[in-house]
Amino acid sequence: MIKIQTENFSVEEETARLTLGSTKIGGIVAFVGTVRDYTQNDDVIAMVLEHYPGMTESELEKIELAARIRFQVEQIFVIHRVGRLKPGENIVLVIAAARHRAAAFDACRYMIDHLKLHATFWKKEIFKSGEERWVESCPGCEAAASQWHDTASVEHIHPPLKSTTDPTLKQPHNSQKHQSKYLDHPHHQSGWIDMKVGILTLSDSRNRNTDKSGDALAGEVRDLGGIVAERAILADEQKPIESLLCYWSDKRQLDLILTTGGTGPGPRDITPEATRAVTDRELPGFSEQIRQEGLKQVRTALLTRGVSAFRNSTLIINLPGSTRGALHSLQAIKELIPHALRMARGGGHG
Repeated sequence: MIKIQTENFSVEEETARLTLGSTKIGGIVAFVGTVRDYTQNDDVIAMVLEHYPGMTESELEKIELAARIRFQVEQIFVIHRVGRLKPGENIVLVIAAARHRAAAFDACRYMIDHLKLHATFWKKEIFKSGEERWVESCPGCEAAASQWHDTASVEHIHPPLKSTTDPTLKQPHNSQKHQSKYLDHPHHQSGWIDMKVGILTLSDSRNRNTDKSGDALAGEVRDLGGIVAERAILADEQKPIESLLCYWSDKRQLDLILTTGGTGPGPRDITPEATRAVTDRELPGFSEQIRQEGLKQVRTALLTRGVSAFRNSTLIINLPGSTRGALHSLQAIKELIPHALRMARGGGHG
């Protein structure tokens, strides 16, 4: 069982609730993580934890399922708090209950080691001075998880996606029926068949009901024969954007990520900076083409700073935030995207 919540928890109450009515449990192991101040002078007054609803729970459920498969446990329970927390406050609770103590110890440690590495949480420290700082991953987290020699297996266990995944989104598969549907489509582009695409809207004010540019891009991707495998809306905060781009590229292994919004000259427009921070090979020609085509529509296209670049073999393209601008920009380069992906995988110009 997984819970993400803002309120505090009681170890005693949660343990009693978890084991109520069970006569098979012989060992219970609980881990409690608390907020600590990493500085020397007690300068941190609070830590703010953010998460991506649905994706975070999904990752935790994968880890829980992997633990249940690996260890003979009766119950596993995880609570992770989010929001503003002070040093010394509880942040995470992991309880493992098994017939034998060894399985309970191992399952609890397995859960926390993998949680620290894979779960999508972002932490920001608040200092007495008013300064804020995003906290990087702890240096020992990867080493701790790697000792289990199964990091990859956790990533390949996929329980049903939760509420943040649009129920209308098609999931990847390679059936002939799926392919023929797009082969018959009048706007079908053969290079887009089964292309896994993520659509990320960057805005401080939009939600799923008002995300018109995201809706339009999703429709266009499907019309081309692609699969909208992931979709999300994030505020204009660089670290969460970077983390999600990395997650979609490295863990979800998407072929293409389309971002919409945050490409202008405003102080909160940091999509290009976030993209450059996590990519290694830019495609300036794509961005130049987007701007040139945009100028045919509006003079303000000169103000867009969007970039196009690869993270490994995932292509990330920054599109404008307006519905018309996002669609027109994608249409300007859509025929070249499959070719760029093929080349990125060593396929050459053929």
